[in-house]
Amino acid sequence: MNFSLQKGVAAVEMTILLPFMLLLVFATGELGRFLFQYNTLTKLVRDAGLYLGAHADTRQTSNLPYPLIDAECGNCISETKNLLIYGKTSGGTDPLLKGLSAADINISEIPVGSRRLVISVSYNWQPILGEKLTTFGLGNEVDLSFNLKTNYAVTAL
Repeated sequence: MNFSLQKGVAAVEMTILLPFMLLLVFATGELGRFLFQYNTLTKLVRDAGLYLGAHADTRQTSNLPYPLIDAECGNCISETKNLLIYGKTSGGTDPLLKGLSAADINISEIPVGSRRLVISVSYNWQPILGEKLTTFGLGNEVDLSFNLKTNYAVTAL
Protein backbone atom coordinates (compact mmCIF):
# COMPACT_ATOMS: atom_id res chain seq x y z
CA MET A 1 0.00 0.00 0.00
CA ASN A 2 1.23 3.46 -0.84
CA PHE A 3 2.31 5.60 2.12
CA SER A 4 0.45 8.72 0.86
CA LEU A 5 -2.73 6.65 0.48
CA GLN A 6 -2.47 5.58 4.14
CA LYS A 7 -2.25 9.25 5.19
CA GLY A 8 -5.44 9.96 3.26
CA VAL A 9 -7.29 7.06 4.87
CA ALA A 10 -6.21 8.21 8.35
CA ALA A 11 -7.44 11.73 7.60
CA VAL A 12 -10.83 10.40 6.44
CA GLU A 13 -11.13 8.19 9.55
CA MET A 14 -10.27 11.12 11.80
CA THR A 15 -12.83 13.32 10.05
CA ILE A 16 -15.51 10.69 10.62
CA LEU A 17 -14.63 9.98 14.27
CA LEU A 18 -13.82 13.50 15.50
CA PRO A 19 -17.46 14.67 16.01
CA PHE A 20 -18.24 11.57 18.10
CA MET A 21 -15.10 11.95 20.18
CA LEU A 22 -15.86 15.63 20.83
CA LEU A 23 -19.43 14.74 21.79
CA LEU A 24 -18.12 12.23 24.33
CA VAL A 25 -15.67 14.75 25.80
CA PHE A 26 -18.28 17.52 26.13
CA ALA A 27 -20.94 15.13 27.48
CA THR A 28 -18.50 13.90 30.13
CA GLY A 29 -17.70 17.49 31.08
CA GLU A 30 -21.40 18.40 31.36
CA LEU A 31 -22.10 15.32 33.48
CA GLY A 32 -19.26 16.25 35.83
CA ARG A 33 -20.55 19.82 36.05
CA PHE A 34 -24.07 18.56 36.75
CA LEU A 35 -22.87 16.31 39.58
CA PHE A 36 -20.78 19.13 41.05
CA GLN A 37 -23.73 21.55 41.00
CA TYR A 38 -26.13 19.01 42.51
CA ASN A 39 -23.61 18.27 45.25
CA THR A 40 -23.20 22.01 45.89
CA LEU A 41 -26.99 22.45 46.04
CA THR A 42 -27.45 19.65 48.58
CA LYS A 43 -24.62 20.99 50.76
CA LEU A 44 -26.11 24.50 50.68
CA VAL A 45 -29.56 23.19 51.63
CA ARG A 46 -28.09 21.15 54.49
CA ASP A 47 -26.12 24.11 55.86
CA ALA A 48 -29.14 26.40 55.56
CA GLY A 49 -31.29 23.80 57.34
CA LEU A 50 -28.87 23.56 60.25
CA TYR A 51 -28.82 27.34 60.53
CA LEU A 52 -32.61 27.54 60.42
CA GLY A 53 -33.01 24.81 63.04
CA ALA A 54 -30.83 26.76 65.46
CA HIS A 55 -32.44 30.19 64.82
CA ALA A 56 -36.14 29.56 64.09
CA ASP A 57 -37.43 29.72 67.67
CA THR A 58 -36.21 32.94 69.25
CA ARG A 59 -38.96 32.79 71.89
CA GLN A 60 -37.93 29.33 73.15
CA THR A 61 -41.51 28.05 73.34
CA SER A 62 -42.91 24.61 72.62
CA ASN A 63 -44.52 25.76 69.34
CA LEU A 64 -43.01 27.72 66.49
CA PRO A 65 -44.84 30.83 65.35
CA TYR A 66 -47.43 30.09 62.70
CA PRO A 67 -46.97 31.12 60.01
CA LEU A 68 -43.20 31.17 60.32
CA ILE A 69 -42.26 34.67 59.12
CA ASP A 70 -39.22 36.90 59.53
CA ALA A 71 -40.94 39.20 62.03
CA GLU A 72 -41.54 36.27 64.40
CA CYS A 73 -38.11 34.63 64.22
CA GLY A 74 -35.61 37.47 64.00
CA ASN A 75 -35.26 37.41 60.19
CA CYS A 76 -34.45 33.68 60.20
CA ILE A 77 -36.26 33.05 56.88
CA SER A 78 -34.45 35.73 54.85
CA GLU A 79 -31.11 34.90 56.51
CA THR A 80 -31.59 31.19 55.71
CA LYS A 81 -32.40 31.99 52.08
CA ASN A 82 -29.36 34.29 51.86
CA LEU A 83 -27.17 31.54 53.31
CA LEU A 84 -28.51 29.10 50.76
CA ILE A 85 -28.13 31.44 47.79
CA TYR A 86 -24.98 33.44 48.61
CA GLY A 87 -23.23 31.35 51.26
CA LYS A 88 -23.65 34.01 53.96
CA THR A 89 -26.58 35.31 55.97
CA SER A 90 -25.98 38.94 55.05
CA GLY A 91 -26.70 38.35 51.37
CA GLY A 92 -24.63 39.21 48.35
CA THR A 93 -24.72 39.94 44.65
CA ASP A 94 -23.52 36.73 42.98
CA PRO A 95 -25.36 33.49 43.80
CA LEU A 96 -23.21 30.41 44.33
CA LEU A 97 -25.32 28.60 41.73
CA LYS A 98 -26.12 30.67 38.66
CA GLY A 99 -29.85 31.30 38.44
CA LEU A 100 -30.73 30.28 42.01
CA SER A 101 -33.07 32.82 43.63
CA ALA A 102 -35.22 33.20 46.72
CA ALA A 103 -38.29 32.29 44.65
CA ASP A 104 -36.82 28.78 44.20
CA ILE A 105 -36.80 28.16 47.97
CA ASN A 106 -39.73 27.12 50.15
CA ILE A 107 -39.50 26.87 53.94
CA SER A 108 -42.38 25.38 55.90
CA GLU A 109 -43.22 23.51 59.08
CA ILE A 110 -44.60 20.09 58.14
CA PRO A 111 -46.81 19.11 59.88
CA VAL A 112 -47.79 22.32 61.63
CA GLY A 113 -46.94 22.20 65.33
CA SER A 114 -44.26 19.50 64.95
CA ARG A 115 -41.22 21.85 65.03
CA ARG A 116 -40.06 19.98 61.90
CA LEU A 117 -38.89 22.52 59.33
CA VAL A 118 -38.54 21.47 55.70
CA ILE A 119 -36.49 23.42 53.18
CA SER A 120 -37.38 22.60 49.57
CA VAL A 121 -35.38 23.94 46.65
CA SER A 122 -36.26 23.66 42.98
CA TYR A 123 -33.29 24.69 40.80
CA ASN A 124 -33.35 24.81 36.99
CA TRP A 125 -30.04 23.40 35.79
CA GLN A 126 -28.79 24.71 32.46
CA PRO A 127 -25.94 23.16 30.45
CA ILE A 128 -23.08 25.39 29.36
CA LEU A 129 -23.30 24.56 25.67
CA GLY A 130 -26.94 25.51 25.23
CA GLU A 131 -30.41 24.61 26.41
CA LYS A 132 -31.38 22.62 23.33
CA LEU A 133 -29.66 19.97 21.24
CA THR A 134 -30.37 20.40 17.56
CA THR A 135 -31.30 17.40 15.45
CA PHE A 136 -30.37 19.12 12.18
CA GLY A 137 -33.91 18.98 10.82
CA LEU A 138 -34.44 15.30 11.64
CA GLY A 139 -37.03 15.97 14.34
CA ASN A 140 -37.76 18.19 17.31
CA GLU A 141 -34.90 19.71 19.29
CA VAL A 142 -34.00 17.96 22.54
CA ASP A 143 -34.30 20.08 25.70
CA LEU A 144 -31.16 19.54 27.80
CA SER A 145 -32.19 21.61 30.85
CA PHE A 146 -33.98 20.01 33.75
CA ASN A 147 -35.09 20.70 37.28
CA LEU A 148 -33.05 19.65 40.32
CA LYS A 149 -35.11 19.29 43.48
CA THR A 150 -33.82 18.71 46.96
CA ASN A 151 -35.34 18.79 50.43
CA TYR A 152 -33.91 18.90 53.92
CA ALA A 153 -35.82 18.50 57.16
CA VAL A 154 -34.58 19.66 60.54
CA THR A 155 -36.15 19.97 63.96
CA ALA A 156 -36.04 23.46 65.46
CA LEU A 157 -34.00 23.50 68.67
